[in-house]
Amino acid sequence: MMRSLRYILPVLIAALLLGGCRSQSALRKQKAKEEQESARIIHTLLEAPPVQELTASLSLNLSGTKVSGQLRMRRGRSIQISASMLGLVEVARIEFLPDMVIVMDKFHNLYSVCHYADIPYRNELGLDFEVVQAFLWNRIFAPGSANPANAATRLRLDRTDEQGRSYIRDIEYGYEFVANADGRLESLNRSGSGYIFHMDYSDFTALSGKWKYPLGLNFQVKVSNTDVNVQARMSSVSTDNKTWPDRTQVTRRMKQVSLDELLDNLDL
Repeated sequence: MMRSLRYILPVLIAALLLGGCRSQSALRKQKAKEEQESARIIHTLLEAPPVQELTASLSLNLSGTKVSGQLRMRRGRSIQISASMLGLVEVARIEFLPDMVIVMDKFHNLYSVCHYADIPYRNELGLDFEVVQAFLWNRIFAPGSANPANAATRLRLDRTDEQGRSYIRDIEYGYEFVANADGRLESLNRSGSGYIFHMDYSDFTALSGKWKYPLGLNFQVKVSNTDVNVQARMSSVSTDNKTWPDRTQVTRRMKQVSLDELLDNLDL
């Protein structure tokens, strides 16, 4: 018996060691596969759209007030959102430029120029032109990292669910991005002390080859006792390059005021 054990024991030890090595190898391969898939998903959602411009007609519901308008976007240069009265006369416009935000009340001939640092909760949300651009181009982002390679180092795939959705988190600001099984951004969330920020995307439609863009956006902000909900529906969407200016020229009859004063006068 002892003689048999002398031969069997080394075999058992070798088998255990081999099994352990195989198990560790399988775990390493599985982890590497998951990391590769995570990197692929994040890279896809960070990747710039295949078009430089997008324009669309807007139907807006601003916390119960319905107006029509227009959206113009030129990547890296300008975002313009206008609101019209009865779909005919433009009464308000907001322009996001790389270094400033311009708000116009065309009905009262007032305008205000502010910087991203002046926007409420700017520090908590990391708001700048690149972040606003990502909101409206349906891209994920890492505030302060315009370079996709740098942004990718701060984004982590937390989990996937049974429907194939991917939950990605920015480890610095805490934004959570939810992408569907097709790799398209469905929603983003950010919450903190005293505020909730949420955006949903819907009705993805092919605009350029296989690239799809959401024609429905729902934007919600809750701060203390204030609840702002903006629903936008797009139509007549075009990705053709057009000749609209990046920045609207202010006329001589328009008066510059503070943003608070302008908003007090503006009634949509």
